[in-house]
Amino acid sequence: MYLAIFIFIILIVILAVSIEINVKSANDTIKIDAKIGLIRFVIPHQRLLSKAMSSQLHKSRQEQKDDFKRLFKNRSYLNRLFKHSSLTMFYMARFTKEELYLNPIQNGVYWMISNQLQAYFNHHFKMVDQGNIKLIYDEHYENIDYYVSLKTDLISILTAILIRK
Repeated sequence: MYLAIFIFIILIVILAVSIEINVKSANDTIKIDAKIGLIRFVIPHQRLLSKAMSSQLHKSRQEQKDDFKRLFKNRSYLNRLFKHSSLTMFYMARFTKEELYLNPIQNGVYWMISNQLQAYFNHHFKMVDQGNIKLIYDEHYENIDYYVSLKTDLISILTAILIRK
């Protein structure tokens, strides 16, 4: 009896482990790091992307089109994962550091894109921390183009994978 309770509590602790994923773009390079529980590590996405690009170069044009169509058909897993995750930080740098009235076309495009992204985040994520969505110039993020921080847990990932339509 005590062993079953102990195993149940350990299982709950393991499934409640926090997972945080940060995506940062600085000077046209993307850096992705993750934190699972207390362990933080960098995801080697450059090698993964280079392998994917080299495998795509060896495929025919029709196979590439089929892969592209399959990507959009299978995005329901990603959307379900977003529904079980929360967006803790989103920062997108402005094109210019000037005021809106000095450069209205570029800043207008910026505001349209940023509002579309904010609407997408509000619609697709379980919780969005509105105080941490920064669409203005911030000196703390001097050389950063954009920064996205997602937070979820293991049970949410398993739920998103196992639930079917």
